Amino acid sequence: MAQQQLLVTASTAPFLDRIESSDDPLALEDMPGFGAGELGVRGLSIPTSMLAGASASTLEALRDAGDKARCPMLLLVEDQPLDLANPDAKIRAASIERIGRLSKAAGILGCAQLGISIEGQEDSEESFELTASTIRDAMQRIDRFEVSLLIRSGSGVTADADRLTELIKKIGGFRIGSLPDFRLAHDTGDFAGVLRRLAPYAGTILATVGKAGPDGKQNAGRTDPTPYGLEEGLASVLAVGYQHAICLDHVGGPNAAKSIIEARSRIESALAPEVPEDVAGEETAQDGEGTGGGE
Repeated sequence: MAQQQLLVTASTAPFLDRIESSDDPLALEDMPGFGAGELGVRGLSIPTSMLAGASASTLEALRDAGDKARCPMLLLVEDQPLDLANPDAKIRAASIERIGRLSKAAGILGCAQLGISIEGQEDSEESFELTASTIRDAMQRIDRFEVSLLIRSGSGVTADADRLTELIKKIGGFRIGSLPDFRLAHDTGDFAGVLRRLAPYAGTILATVGKAGPDGKQNAGRTDPTPYGLEEGLASVLAVGYQHAICLDHVGGPNAAKSIIEARSRIESALAPEVPEDVAGEETAQDGEGTGGGE
């Protein structure tokens, strides 16, 4: 079986406690080196809350650190849901302005993608159309920064996978997509089905690992089991041709690094199955014959 090519990345969010701790030397600008050297990943996502008040020079320094470590910043994720279907035009305009500012920040960081979630207005045709219209307006600000907008699953019009794909099609364009999460897909009760429906539109797929889901409480226990099968989720998205990034996330705490490293190792093993010994022996023999024939 040929090796499948997927980029395995990680979120910086699980390490916020360490970065903020005066007892831990890890700093935000160290994350690219930490990601490559300790976690073994090839890129990072970062939530907007970790960049609050950051200057352009800080963003540029992070980008440069990522390039140097060969672990670049790839995805900027807005923590707070955006009110894109509010009947008040001023509130919608503020959300559009926010997307514009974040797109600029993503561009400075070197991120090709911006992830957002949508505040949970009741799913109706009116809110659906208003959301699509607002995002289309926001896309005009995004295009000049060459950033793609990825919509997370959530509540309201994004609660159902089919409804989210309808929204993406309604918005249109090649810079709009989905940002699924293995954990959120698992929590729907239709793990493989949700992933298969959203993966064709995904620019990145999140995989929140560990016992707690997104926004859950940190687990200080000795074990931190992930409640879904990473390999099953991976098989589901590969089956529909997904070839982009899997971004590992965690709620943080003492188990974060261990859980992410274990998940990364499992994904890499699933992508590159072991070659049976008899086949490996044949390949080695053939390589030897080829070398000898050239002398």
